[in-house]
Amino acid sequence: MNRCSVYVSNMESKYEGQYDFGEGYLEVMIFDYYEDIDEYMPIGSEVAYKNIYIEDLLNRRFMFSSRFHKVGAKWGLTQYQKYKTDFYLSTKKENDFEAFANNNIKEVILYNSALNKLYSNPSIDISKNENEIVYRQILNPNKKTIEINKNNIDCLEFGGRSNSILNNDNLNVSIEWENNVKIKLNQPIKCEEILKYINEFDVIINSYCLLGLHSYTTYIITTDNKCFDVKHKLLCKDKYCEKVLYQPVKMNFFEYVEKMYKILDYRTTANRNKYIPIGFISPTTLEDQFVFYFRCIDLYMGEYLEKETGKYPSNYDRLSTFVDENIDLFSYDDKVNIENLKKELNSLRNQYVHEGYYLCDNKFAVTEKKEKLYYKELDYGWLLKMVKIFKYGVYKILYTKILTCEIDEAELKNVLKCWV
Repeated sequence: MNRCSVYVSNMESKYEGQYDFGEGYLEVMIFDYYEDIDEYMPIGSEVAYKNIYIEDLLNRRFMFSSRFHKVGAKWGLTQYQKYKTDFYLSTKKENDFEAFANNNIKEVILYNSALNKLYSNPSIDISKNENEIVYRQILNPNKKTIEINKNNIDCLEFGGRSNSILNNDNLNVSIEWENNVKIKLNQPIKCEEILKYINEFDVIINSYCLLGLHSYTTYIITTDNKCFDVKHKLLCKDKYCEKVLYQPVKMNFFEYVEKMYKILDYRTTANRNKYIPIGFISPTTLEDQFVFYFRCIDLYMGEYLEKETGKYPSNYDRLSTFVDENIDLFSYDDKVNIENLKKELNSLRNQYVHEGYYLCDNKFAVTEKKEKLYYKELDYGWLLKMVKIFKYGVYKILYTKILTCEIDEAELKNVLKCWV
């Protein structure tokens, strides 16, 4: 534990304390702090978050979070309350201390190892001929700017930085570089909102190349040009990516980013629910995956058919239209009866959503307009096949219907491992 001074909720009262880092979190003990003595919270009640400022007494590190929650207390000879957070800001500049809690964040600077694969670093120019290879380091490189002017995003600046190091008495030279993006905002935001912007950017990048990588370093800049380091369990530690780059979308990277930001707003709950597969959520069981992808298809087809017909369609009509539009996927052999298959898929969805995953004798009732037609024994090989088709269909809807992009279908199937 590291000794520190602690300020709670404001900068008026100063307490002695200790802090420590865990796997993805920061924990602080505040000595002789008596507010909110009741350490027990009724089940179902909301977590009471606090603004806590930490001033390290040794290495002059300063930290702040508005999302500290109480995890314990002790009363006796040693009296303290213990708080914990998985999201905080950090700086080593003492004169920035009071600026932590101001709601004045105007820029977010993100580093994601996927960016290193998606465009050339502008700070390094490499040229070669028969006699030499020339590495030229550009100190003030140009940046690629994408204007958005929507959903509080002013623009994005894609840039990069590089560093050359002489090793072993100048016998070896190593050059490292990494790409980054600066998100400039129309209106300043609170620190609690930063994570939504980080996650939205990561989701957009990964929907283009499907590498599944979070940003690994993030900084925020305030309206008075003070810079803080963002710490969160969401941010990964991997600076370099060795994964194979898949690009199922036939579109320039910068054009794709612009289109995503202008068409979607992944920070809203409605859009996160609708386009959740492009996030970082991975359902585990086949039943979970079936319901997960079915729901995404259901939401999109409902809006799509309502615009086409003027009235909101039934569950069955939404599914039926999706099957008809992807008939080549569902006609995987000559024995498939498409009309029966539609009823079976819709009935299984109703079973899972309304009754749960348990099936008596491993059978479920196939119905049409609440009338039982027959019982079907669940074949998990068949269920896996349907999940793979649904998963592919969800991404195809995103790319071809919502974003109106061309795709490489073979590449998409390959990266989603739908037909492995």
